[in-house]
Amino acid sequence: MVSWSEGSSSSSSDDESVTSQLPRTIPCYEWSGIARELSSRCLHREPCLRLVAFESTNTGRRFLACAEEKAELKCNYLEWIDPEWSVAMQFRLTELWGMYDKEINDRVRDNVQLGDQNYKLVGEKRKMEEELRFFKLDFAKMVADKEDAITELGNTRLALNDLKEEMEKKKLADHGCTNLHHLLRAKAEKERDKLVVERDQLKEEKKKLEYIISDLLKQKHGYKDKIKKLKEICDEF
Repeated sequence: MVSWSEGSSSSSSDDESVTSQLPRTIPCYEWSGIARELSSRCLHREPCLRLVAFESTNTGRRFLACAEEKAELKCNYLEWIDPEWSVAMQFRLTELWGMYDKEINDRVRDNVQLGDQNYKLVGEKRKMEEELRFFKLDFAKMVADKEDAITELGNTRLALNDLKEEMEKKKLADHGCTNLHHLLRAKAEKERDKLVVERDQLKEEKKKLEYIISDLLKQKHGYKDKIKKLKEICDEF
Protein backbone atom coordinates (compact mmCIF):
# COMPACT_ATOMS: atom_id res chain seq x y z
CA MET A 1 0.00 0.00 0.00
CA VAL A 2 1.45 3.45 -0.93
CA SER A 3 0.22 7.00 -0.84
CA TRP A 4 -0.54 8.58 -4.16
CA SER A 5 -1.33 12.06 -5.27
CA GLU A 6 -2.93 13.19 -8.52
CA GLY A 7 -0.42 13.78 -11.26
CA SER A 8 1.92 11.08 -9.98
CA SER A 9 1.88 7.37 -10.66
CA SER A 10 1.82 4.61 -8.11
CA SER A 11 5.24 3.22 -7.19
CA SER A 12 3.90 0.02 -5.69
CA SER A 13 4.91 -3.32 -7.18
CA ASP A 14 2.80 -6.42 -7.73
CA ASP A 15 4.11 -7.82 -4.47
CA GLU A 16 2.82 -4.79 -2.60
CA SER A 17 -0.69 -5.05 -4.09
CA VAL A 18 -3.40 -6.15 -1.65
CA THR A 19 -6.03 -8.69 -2.53
CA SER A 20 -9.04 -8.75 -0.25
CA GLN A 21 -12.78 -8.28 -0.34
CA LEU A 22 -13.57 -5.02 -2.12
CA PRO A 23 -15.30 -2.29 -0.07
CA ARG A 24 -18.46 -0.59 -1.14
CA THR A 25 -17.93 2.42 -3.38
CA ILE A 26 -19.47 5.78 -4.15
CA PRO A 27 -19.45 7.58 -7.53
CA CYS A 28 -16.78 10.27 -7.93
CA TYR A 29 -16.33 12.24 -11.15
CA GLU A 30 -12.77 13.30 -10.23
CA TRP A 31 -11.59 9.75 -9.61
CA SER A 32 -13.23 7.32 -12.03
CA GLY A 33 -12.57 5.38 -15.22
CA ILE A 34 -9.71 3.11 -16.23
CA ALA A 35 -6.28 4.16 -14.90
CA ARG A 36 -4.32 3.37 -18.08
CA GLU A 37 -1.67 5.94 -17.26
CA LEU A 38 -0.75 4.11 -14.06
CA SER A 39 1.51 1.09 -13.93
CA SER A 40 -0.78 -0.84 -11.58
CA ARG A 41 -2.26 -4.00 -13.03
CA CYS A 42 -4.86 -6.39 -11.57
CA LEU A 43 -4.49 -10.18 -11.39
CA HIS A 44 -5.51 -10.30 -15.06
CA ARG A 45 -2.55 -8.05 -15.92
CA GLU A 46 -4.99 -5.39 -17.11
CA PRO A 47 -5.25 -1.67 -16.22
CA CYS A 48 -7.25 -1.05 -13.03
CA LEU A 49 -10.45 0.84 -12.37
CA ARG A 50 -10.42 3.99 -10.25
CA LEU A 51 -12.86 3.75 -7.29
CA VAL A 52 -13.65 5.61 -4.05
CA ALA A 53 -14.49 3.62 -0.91
CA PHE A 54 -17.70 4.27 0.98
CA GLU A 55 -17.43 1.93 3.94
CA SER A 56 -16.51 2.27 7.62
CA THR A 57 -13.23 4.05 8.37
CA ASN A 58 -12.12 3.76 4.74
CA THR A 59 -14.86 6.14 3.55
CA GLY A 60 -13.44 8.59 1.03
CA ARG A 61 -10.22 6.69 0.36
CA ARG A 62 -9.32 6.15 -3.29
CA PHE A 63 -8.26 2.75 -4.51
CA LEU A 64 -7.68 0.66 -7.65
CA ALA A 65 -9.53 -2.58 -8.44
CA CYS A 66 -10.16 -5.02 -11.27
CA ALA A 67 -11.90 -3.38 -14.24
CA GLU A 68 -13.64 -6.56 -15.42
CA GLU A 69 -17.36 -5.80 -15.91
CA LYS A 70 -18.60 -9.38 -15.40
CA ALA A 71 -18.83 -10.14 -11.70
CA GLU A 72 -17.98 -13.83 -12.10
CA LEU A 73 -14.71 -12.91 -13.91
CA LYS A 74 -13.70 -10.03 -11.63
CA CYS A 75 -10.63 -10.69 -9.43
CA ASN A 76 -10.23 -9.37 -5.87
CA TYR A 77 -7.32 -7.08 -6.62
CA LEU A 78 -7.33 -3.98 -4.39
CA GLU A 79 -4.66 -1.27 -4.17
CA TRP A 80 -5.17 1.70 -1.90
CA ILE A 81 -4.08 5.03 -3.28
CA ASP A 82 -4.78 7.17 -0.20
CA PRO A 83 -3.22 6.23 3.14
CA GLU A 84 -5.33 5.34 6.15
CA TRP A 85 -7.04 8.30 7.82
CA SER A 86 -5.85 9.60 11.13
CA VAL A 87 -7.24 8.16 14.36
CA ALA A 88 -9.43 11.25 14.92
CA MET A 89 -10.78 11.01 11.37
CA GLN A 90 -11.48 7.32 11.80
CA PHE A 91 -13.26 8.04 15.10
CA ARG A 92 -15.47 10.65 13.44
CA LEU A 93 -16.18 8.30 10.56
CA THR A 94 -17.10 5.57 13.05
CA GLU A 95 -19.51 7.95 14.77
CA LEU A 96 -21.02 8.98 11.44
CA TRP A 97 -21.45 5.37 10.33
CA GLY A 98 -22.93 4.55 13.76
CA MET A 99 -25.45 7.34 13.26
CA TYR A 100 -26.05 6.10 9.72
CA ASP A 101 -26.52 2.50 10.90
CA LYS A 102 -28.85 3.69 13.66
CA GLU A 103 -30.84 5.68 11.12
CA ILE A 104 -30.98 2.65 8.85
CA ASN A 105 -32.02 0.41 11.75
CA ASP A 106 -34.66 2.93 12.80
CA ARG A 107 -35.94 3.09 9.26
CA VAL A 108 -35.92 -0.69 9.02
CA ARG A 109 -37.79 -0.91 12.32
CA ASP A 110 -40.25 1.75 11.14
CA ASN A 111 -40.62 -0.06 7.83
CA VAL A 112 -41.24 -3.32 9.68
CA GLN A 113 -43.85 -1.64 11.87
CA LEU A 114 -45.32 0.02 8.82
CA GLY A 115 -45.29 -3.35 7.06
CA ASP A 116 -47.10 -4.91 10.02
CA GLN A 117 -49.63 -2.10 9.98
CA ASN A 118 -50.05 -2.46 6.24
CA TYR A 119 -50.44 -6.21 6.68
CA LYS A 120 -53.13 -5.62 9.29
CA LEU A 121 -54.76 -3.01 7.08
CA VAL A 122 -54.66 -5.40 4.13
CA GLY A 123 -56.23 -8.09 6.35
CA GLU A 124 -58.90 -5.66 7.52
CA LYS A 125 -59.43 -4.53 3.94
CA ARG A 126 -59.89 -8.13 2.81
CA LYS A 127 -62.25 -8.72 5.72
CA MET A 128 -64.21 -5.60 4.82
CA GLU A 129 -64.27 -6.63 1.16
CA GLU A 130 -65.53 -10.08 2.18
CA GLU A 131 -68.17 -8.50 4.42
CA LEU A 132 -69.07 -6.11 1.60
CA ARG A 133 -69.40 -9.08 -0.78
CA PHE A 134 -71.75 -10.83 1.65
CA PHE A 135 -73.60 -7.54 2.17
CA LYS A 136 -74.03 -7.18 -1.59
CA LEU A 137 -75.32 -10.75 -1.79
CA ASP A 138 -77.72 -10.13 1.10
CA PHE A 139 -78.81 -6.83 -0.44
CA ALA A 140 -79.38 -8.49 -3.83
CA LYS A 141 -81.38 -11.25 -2.10
CA MET A 142 -83.36 -8.64 -0.19
CA VAL A 143 -84.10 -6.74 -3.43
CA ALA A 144 -85.17 -9.99 -5.11
CA ASP A 145 -87.36 -10.89 -2.12
CA LYS A 146 -88.86 -7.39 -2.19
CA GLU A 147 -89.60 -7.70 -5.90
CA ASP A 148 -91.21 -11.10 -5.26
CA ALA A 149 -93.21 -9.58 -2.41
CA ILE A 150 -94.33 -6.70 -4.64
CA THR A 151 -95.33 -9.18 -7.34
CA GLU A 152 -97.20 -11.28 -4.76
CA LEU A 153 -98.88 -8.15 -3.41
CA GLY A 154 -99.95 -7.18 -6.93
CA ASN A 155 -101.37 -10.65 -7.53
CA THR A 156 -103.16 -10.48 -4.17
CA ARG A 157 -104.66 -7.11 -5.05
CA LEU A 158 -105.86 -8.46 -8.40
CA ALA A 159 -107.40 -11.46 -6.63
CA LEU A 160 -109.06 -9.16 -4.08
CA ASN A 161 -110.44 -6.98 -6.87
CA ASP A 162 -111.80 -10.06 -8.64
CA LEU A 163 -113.32 -11.29 -5.36
CA LYS A 164 -114.78 -7.86 -4.71
CA GLU A 165 -116.36 -7.81 -8.17
CA GLU A 166 -117.77 -11.30 -7.56
CA MET A 167 -119.16 -10.18 -4.22
CA GLU A 168 -120.71 -7.10 -5.81
CA LYS A 169 -122.31 -9.26 -8.48
CA LYS A 170 -123.57 -11.69 -5.86
CA LYS A 171 -124.82 -8.83 -3.76
CA LEU A 172 -126.72 -7.41 -6.73
CA ALA A 173 -128.11 -10.87 -7.51
CA ASP A 174 -129.10 -11.39 -3.86
CA HIS A 175 -130.65 -7.95 -3.80
CA GLY A 176 -132.65 -8.79 -6.94
CA CYS A 177 -133.79 -12.09 -5.40
CA THR A 178 -134.69 -10.27 -2.21
CA ASN A 179 -136.74 -7.72 -4.13
CA LEU A 180 -138.48 -10.50 -6.06
CA HIS A 181 -139.13 -12.34 -2.81
CA HIS A 182 -140.53 -9.18 -1.30
CA LEU A 183 -142.74 -8.64 -4.34
CA LEU A 184 -144.03 -12.22 -4.29
CA ARG A 185 -144.57 -12.03 -0.56
CA ALA A 186 -146.38 -8.74 -0.86
CA LYS A 187 -148.55 -10.17 -3.64
CA ALA A 188 -149.27 -13.31 -1.62
CA GLU A 189 -150.13 -11.22 1.44
CA LYS A 190 -152.41 -9.05 -0.72
CA GLU A 191 -154.20 -12.11 -2.13
CA ARG A 192 -154.42 -13.59 1.35
CA ASP A 193 -155.96 -10.39 2.64
CA LYS A 194 -158.36 -10.47 -0.28
CA LEU A 195 -159.30 -14.08 0.48
CA VAL A 196 -159.76 -13.22 4.12
CA VAL A 197 -162.09 -10.40 3.14
CA GLU A 198 -163.99 -12.68 0.79
CA ARG A 199 -164.15 -15.35 3.50
CA ASP A 200 -165.48 -12.84 5.97
CA GLN A 201 -168.03 -11.69 3.40
CA LEU A 202 -169.08 -15.29 2.76
CA LYS A 203 -169.40 -15.83 6.50
CA GLU A 204 -171.64 -12.80 6.73
CA GLU A 205 -173.72 -13.98 3.79
CA LYS A 206 -173.87 -17.47 5.35
CA LYS A 207 -175.13 -16.00 8.56
CA LYS A 208 -177.73 -14.00 6.65
CA LEU A 209 -178.83 -17.14 4.79
CA GLU A 210 -178.99 -19.08 8.04
CA TYR A 211 -181.19 -16.35 9.50
CA ILE A 212 -183.40 -16.45 6.41
CA ILE A 213 -183.61 -20.27 6.52
CA SER A 214 -184.39 -20.18 10.19
CA ASP A 215 -187.19 -17.66 9.58
CA LEU A 216 -188.56 -19.75 6.72
CA LEU A 217 -188.52 -22.88 8.85
CA LYS A 218 -190.40 -21.05 11.49
CA GLN A 219 -193.08 -20.02 8.99
CA LYS A 220 -193.68 -23.71 7.97
CA HIS A 221 -194.80 -23.05 4.47
CA GLY A 222 -194.32 -25.70 1.73
CA TYR A 223 -190.71 -24.83 1.08
CA LYS A 224 -188.98 -27.48 3.17
CA ASP A 225 -187.22 -29.20 0.31
CA LYS A 226 -185.89 -25.96 -1.11
CA ILE A 227 -184.84 -24.82 2.35
CA LYS A 228 -182.91 -28.04 2.95
CA LYS A 229 -181.04 -27.57 -0.29
CA LEU A 230 -180.17 -24.01 0.68
CA LYS A 231 -178.96 -25.24 4.06
CA GLU A 232 -176.85 -27.89 2.44
CA ILE A 233 -175.31 -25.25 0.23
CA CYS A 234 -174.57 -23.06 3.28
CA ASP A 235 -173.07 -25.99 5.14
CA GLU A 236 -170.66 -26.57 2.32
CA PHE A 237 -169.11 -23.16 3.01
